[in-house]
Amino acid sequence: MICLALGLGILGFAAARHARRCHRGYCGHHGWHHHHHGWHGGGSWGGGSWGGGWGRRGLYMALSRLDATPAQERAIVAEVDRLRERLHGAKAGVRDARPDLAAALRGPVLDDAALGAVLGRVDAATTEARSAVTDALRNIHGLLDQRQREQVADLLDSGLWRGGSAGGGPYRV
Repeated sequence: MICLALGLGILGFAAARHARRCHRGYCGHHGWHHHHHGWHGGGSWGGGSWGGGWGRRGLYMALSRLDATPAQERAIVAEVDRLRERLHGAKAGVRDARPDLAAALRGPVLDDAALGAVLGRVDAATTEARSAVTDALRNIHGLLDQRQREQVADLLDSGLWRGGSAGGGPYRV
């Protein structure tokens, strides 16, 4: 899950840099506004399980940075939607275990059986989240061409998700 968050953060950062250049008129031949109605055109960003907002925008900016084809974009967005649904389900499983944990802690003695049941539910949710992230990364990796995979790997290697430099910024130790 951390790998996915880092990867999406990197892609979002790269997309934001691209969007800033595009906003300043340096889009090149494949700028966002040429095939994504809504970035410069003011269209709707709705749809999908996570609707509008910066999450979807960041993903589309990252895909633009990678020069993803429309078919790749559709497939990757669908994959991210599936991932979000699966993670939401895993999170709900953990959330539903809270009352059981509270009941285990409420008594004068810790109820080991109830605690074991709660931890079993947490383990199942963690396993589901790990499986969801692994599946999504595997499927997205298969959708990218070698150049795009190199771009993503270079962003991961450079550490740009930590503030724009390999050291994480001027105030990091």
